[in-house]
Amino acid sequence: MKSVVLKIGRNKVYPYISVLLVTVAFLATNPLVNFEWRYLLSYVGAICGLICVILLAKGKNSGNVFGMLAAFSEMSGNFLGRNVGAALPSFYYFVTHIFGLVTWKKHMDAEATLEPRKLTERHFGIAILFIIGASFVNMYLTGILGVANDPYQLMLNNFIFALGVTAQFLMIARFSFNWYLWIIMNILVISLNIYTKNPIIATQYAIYLFNAVYGLLEWHESEAKKA
Repeated sequence: MKSVVLKIGRNKVYPYISVLLVTVAFLATNPLVNFEWRYLLSYVGAICGLICVILLAKGKNSGNVFGMLAAFSEMSGNFLGRNVGAALPSFYYFVTHIFGLVTWKKHMDAEATLEPRKLTERHFGIAILFIIGASFVNMYLTGILGVANDPYQLMLNNFIFALGVTAQFLMIARFSFNWYLWIIMNILVISLNIYTKNPIIATQYAIYLFNAVYGLLEWHESEAKKA
């Protein structure tokens, strides 16, 4: 299974297939008849986001540039869909991608690929506290903004927000453990957007889910080479 995932992720056709799938999901919303800004913004964000995560999984710093573009578009699309938990991390992603663009340059190998590092027990404990704290922050912000979420939507948004901001921090800090959190978060985002009827983001994050598995394997291989 590992070899199959790596073979697909490294294939030159993979990015084009990913973009095609998201485009089909966008066309399924019938944009010429039932136009909605959240779908258009979600589509733009999805394309930039796909390029971003594929490059980041390969350890390429240029992924941070596309990450900034994706974050702005996704934040706008999710706010229009009242998915606060999925929208707020995008602002945080935007800022951290700027930070990542600068810091990753210092940790590239001879092939211009990022050198990841392993998570320590101390960092794992901090990550758990970060997840718990971020979950409460999202509940507070959702109340302040007066967004009407049903219990199921609120619960998913809380976990999405908490896992997303923690995984992003670990990624920018070059910890390969970040991909485990992305895998869980992507599953939750897919469920949320199926529930709120946004097929574009649901399809986008289904591809992200595969890419998170690919990124995990790719970063582990980089760790092994470094060792």
